[in-house]
Amino acid sequence: MSLSRSPNRAALAPQSSSSHPHTWRPMAFGVRDPKHIRDPLCEPLWAGRRALIHVGSDGVTIRDETAAEVEGFDDLRDAVRGASRAVELVLDGYLMPGPLRSNPVADTAPGADSMVTPATITRQMFLGGGGRNPRREAIELAEARRVELTPDGPSAYVAIDLLWLDGESLLQVPLLERRRLLESALAEVDSVRHSMAVRPPVEAWYAQWKALGIREFAIKDANSRYTPGGASTDWTTAPIPRR
Repeated sequence: MSLSRSPNRAALAPQSSSSHPHTWRPMAFGVRDPKHIRDPLCEPLWAGRRALIHVGSDGVTIRDETAAEVEGFDDLRDAVRGASRAVELVLDGYLMPGPLRSNPVADTAPGADSMVTPATITRQMFLGGGGRNPRREAIELAEARRVELTPDGPSAYVAIDLLWLDGESLLQVPLLERRRLLESALAEVDSVRHSMAVRPPVEAWYAQWKALGIREFAIKDANSRYTPGGASTDWTTAPIPRR
């Protein structure tokens, strides 16, 4: 199944926290000014296809942004199953081309306040061209996040959030706690990683992120909740300054 089809208007409506996890869709970023995020956590904005991964007794299911089931990616499913330390999980994250490559400078990179130590960071990013026009830059940034994925080719997954754990919804749990639970519930293996998250100031990370091909970063309130299919006023994005 293609990951690139456009959702219809009804599919974009927020979902109730009591709905079944198999109907959930990723929560979108809002357009709030980053300076208005009260207790920010910052992480790279990964190039890849947003997807929710469900781990349960019936196997590993991958669902795209419309909640449609995605076929293929058998090796990645096995890797996620092997990395899971729980009976049931619902993960939010990004499908990416694999394999993930080690970052040789991660252990010495700045960020003593990092919530997750980035022992390994993805290098599979693609850079767009130059341009200072804001509209053109926005288009370039969107294009830079697009990747080609084949269901039978090498793939990887970077998890950014944990939404369900062993029969319990985590939608009303603060983001910071969800991220801590994610670290405990999902081990890191070659093709499955946690996204790093750091506290401001983040300027010291810009050079490293840009060297890895990352052109934007996400800013999220550490106390934010999760509304499947909605757009969060507590999550936003910003470009990494060019200079």
